[in-house]
Amino acid sequence: YLANNEDFATITSSVQMHKTSADGSTTKIAVELQDGHVVESVLMRHEGRVTICVSSQVGCAMGCTFCATGTMGIRGNLSSGEILEQLVIGSRILMSSHESKEDELEHEEEQEKKQKGKRLDLIRNVVFMGMGEPLNNYPNVLAACRALIDRRLWNLAHNRVTVSTVGVSSRMRDLTRDLPEVNLALSLHAPTQMMRETIVPSAKGTPIESLIEALDDHMMALAKRRKLLGNPQGCDQDGNAVDVLEFNVEERQSASKKKRAMIEYVMLVGDTSTIEAAHQLGKLCEGRHLVVNLIPYNKTDVKDKLSCPSEEHMQEFRNIVQSYGSFCSIRRTMGADIAGACGQLVVEQEKNQLKVTDIEDGPFGKDEPGKQRPVTVFSKRGQNEN
Repeated sequence: YLANNEDFATITSSVQMHKTSADGSTTKIAVELQDGHVVESVLMRHEGRVTICVSSQVGCAMGCTFCATGTMGIRGNLSSGEILEQLVIGSRILMSSHESKEDELEHEEEQEKKQKGKRLDLIRNVVFMGMGEPLNNYPNVLAACRALIDRRLWNLAHNRVTVSTVGVSSRMRDLTRDLPEVNLALSLHAPTQMMRETIVPSAKGTPIESLIEALDDHMMALAKRRKLLGNPQGCDQDGNAVDVLEFNVEERQSASKKKRAMIEYVMLVGDTSTIEAAHQLGKLCEGRHLVVNLIPYNKTDVKDKLSCPSEEHMQEFRNIVQSYGSFCSIRRTMGADIAGACGQLVVEQEKNQLKVTDIEDGPFGKDEPGKQRPVTVFSKRGQNEN
């Protein structure tokens, strides 16, 4: 009844626009929220699965020098419902494109091949790597994650949900306590504190070692839980106290294979991608068997003119990091032809709309009623309100 009632809205967000890359692998979606703000989602079609990258905030306060969203500043938090609506919108776009492809299939061999393969009209992975710092909107991100893994709702496997952070260490530990089964990705981007503060201004005051320690704790959280259940007293057979929270190489390798803790490292020409930096990164992770993902820089319209190292250099960098015991891979670049990097599409649209502005109107044009979202206002329910 309610779904057919014109006075009842089943979804409050809408698609402002969407673009699909020439190879059909990536679709960038500009999602307009109920108050007029716009955030981005990205559908990434891999072999046998579809991943959606969702936004958790309008803009971002972290100010990373290489990120288009960082140029926007922070304008507010998304509610858990607005985060989840990005999946609804993404699923509808997927279904529409899937149905149109079905109409194009004429030969029986193609139909048979399609039926044997996995369905590509369903979202199987969710990553919180869109606009915003997810852990600065912790209550709503946590609620969205719980909905995603709820069997009565999205019913995703725990390891199909990944939360990314620039490094809010206290909230990283909160996530380990509240949802140790989901994946946690640390956007590190530099191997030393001094280098990191240069490209990630919010890193000041948060030692890089404390972030690696928090990430390591998340990776080993489930193994730690099993050990404590098996030996709650912390004693050996003779009754002597032992440290049940020490892990051997095999236990760490086993936890690492589940990829519940990852380091994201953007590859930029400069100090952070030198051969020396590779050794520094390897040593930082040494003995922990953490997963390291190297991300080729996708050019964005930021103040500094940045570029990505050559493929050969990234391969050498990866090999060095891997020699210290971490699993290291180079992420496949997707969506470069459709402004695929975080925040690019929204920033480009805003610039096009604001080519002529009065200096008194500020960087985003004239202030309009309701255009600034509250960022940290808590309701009686304990969640951020918009």
